[in-house]
Order: sequence, then C-alpha cells, then structure tokens
Amino acid sequence: MKKKFIAIIPMLLLPALQLYAGSETDSLNGKYDDLRKFSGKGSWLVGGTFSLQASNANNKNQLIRFVEEDRVNIFNVKADAGYAFLDNNFAGLGILYGQTYRSGTYENSDGEVYFEQQFGNSISFTPFLKNFTPLDKNGRFNIVTQIEFLNQLDQGITETNLNDNITRKLTSKYTGLIGIRPGISVFVIKNVAFETTLNVAGIKYTWLKTEITDQPVSKTETGTIDFKIDLFQLNIGIFVYIL
Repeated sequence: MKKKFIAIIPMLLLPALQLYAGSETDSLNGKYDDLRKFSGKGSWLVGGTFSLQASNANNKNQLIRFVEEDRVNIFNVKADAGYAFLDNNFAGLGILYGQTYRSGTYENSDGEVYFEQQFGNSISFTPFLKNFTPLDKNGRFNIVTQIEFLNQLDQGITETNLNDNITRKLTSKYTGLIGIRPGISVFVIKNVAFETTLNVAGIKYTWLKTEITDQPVSKTETGTIDFKIDLFQLNIGIFVYIL
C-alpha cells in the first residue's frame, strides 16, 4: 500500500503544482526570476545519475534451489546532455554503462551443491527529444515530455561448477525501444532542476543469443507494443542548465 501511494503522488501533484506555481512564484520573483531563459533556444542541459547496489544473502529458500550464500554487486552510471534547438525543446543523447557481478553457493532440488558466478555489463545510447511545458509564468515548474530511442547491448557470462564439471553460459542481448516518457521538472535553485519521470511506453524489440556448453546456440527475437504507463517505475534525476 505504501509503494502504491508513493507512486501515485506525481499524478496527484499535477493540479496542485499549477496552483502552487501561480501563487508561490509571485513571492519568489527575486530568487526565481525568469527561469524560462534556461530552456530557451541556444541553452544546454547536462545531467547524470549513479547507482550502486551490494547485497549478501545466505540460508535462503528459493523456488527451485536453496541458497547457502549469495553475493551481488551492481553499479550503473548515466550521463545526459542536450541542446535547445527551439525554446522549450531540446535534442540530446543519454549514455549508460553498468556492471553486474554475482557469485554464490547453492543446492539444487536433487540435493547437489554447486558454485556459480556471473559477470555482465551493459552499455546504451539513447538519443532523445525533450519538451517543456511551463506551469507558471517564471518557468520554475514544467511538465516534461521526452521521446527517446533506446539502443542497449547487454553481455554476460555465467560459470557453474557442479561436481567438478564446469558449464559456461554466454549471453548477448540487444534492446531497441522507441517510446515516450512523461514527467515533471522543478527548478530547486537558479539553474538546477529536479526531474522525475515515469517509465517509457512504446515499441520494443529484443534480440537474444545464448550459448551453453555442449548445447546448440539459441537465438530469440521478441517485439512488443506497450503504451501502458507504469506508476510504479519512477526515474529521478538532477539537471544543470547552461546558457
């Protein structure tokens, strides 16, 4: 229930933000003068995010195996930059790089204990078009609409040691997506804005190649069309605007 409540907040805030923007910014004209100049033609935006996850679990029952020990380390770093070719309209590029490492000792449904380790990396290039619709006369509060074309490559290797028999699994995956990402942007100081957006809805294509020791190579292609907005997937970022 708490997760659902938090996810719905951005939608409930839209009318409140417009009312607040109209009244509150009148008293903050000295601090937030005309912020629309930061999204005017010829300006730049730069932003980035960094995430790090580390976990260690042991003696845990899963559906098809028992986890004696499980260690996971994940990090992702992303940078975005864009140029305003028109007032309130930016064209830009987002670049992401991430790594995943996982290792552990497990027991399968036959009672056999095995050791497994996994390493993977991801890289993506995402051209985008971003539009701002001001909610107040100073441009502090904005509705954001971003159209983007995601190109992502994921590669990974998993090595399993069972009874001194080593099995390797190599995966290569390409994901292409054309979609739309709606959200809200708020300037927290003069040229720095806090932005929250929902997930991308649109057309998605994936290609997956899997190679397993002593098994035929497997290839899978998948195409989906999904315009459902998922309120449980929020993206948060901070952007700096440069004139």
